[in-house]
Amino acid sequence: MPTGYTADVGDGKVTDFTQFAMRCARAFGALVTLRDDPSDAPIPEAFAPSSYNENRLVEARAELARLKAMTTDQRDAAAIAAHVEAAASWDRYVQSKADTRQRYEAMLTSVRAWQPPTPDHAEMKSFMEKQLLDSIDFDCGPAYGKRPEPKKREDWFSEAVAKANKDIAYHGAEHAKEVERTRSRTEWVRALRASLVKQKV
Repeated sequence: MPTGYTADVGDGKVTDFTQFAMRCARAFGALVTLRDDPSDAPIPEAFAPSSYNENRLVEARAELARLKAMTTDQRDAAAIAAHVEAAASWDRYVQSKADTRQRYEAMLTSVRAWQPPTPDHAEMKSFMEKQLLDSIDFDCGPAYGKRPEPKKREDWFSEAVAKANKDIAYHGAEHAKEVERTRSRTEWVRALRASLVKQKV
């Protein structure tokens, strides 16, 4: 039985070794992210690093600069705004759990009221009830933590600066890793192509 890599060889669509090798290369480290692409999709000559961590790094540096430029009054206002948002987020979280519980319990009431049409359906009723009870236990337990308390300006500011510095360190390191991975992937593909030119079977 042909695989996704050999089907086109089996039916004669692929007869060239280089084409077959490049398709199989999708199963390996440098090209593994392309394995779900169509098998005849071109493999790039070079890879470019993702801009995700680079963009987050720029944002973190800008946030640190913004924080350091704040006046005392701005820090007070920011600490209050952060608390208001954190408390509102907590309230939404608690309400969401309550709403989810209400929906599960309404469905549980319907399941329990349902009369299975045959004895063979009784197991289905038990299954539905268990699914809902498990979901209630998992999704609707007590809220984790507690509603946030207001923070002093100095505490809020030091935490915000620490977070910005942590983000700078993290995204800087991750961007450097991404650049190295990209360089390595490009070298791998170039070495493969060079070996195929030499092979020319």
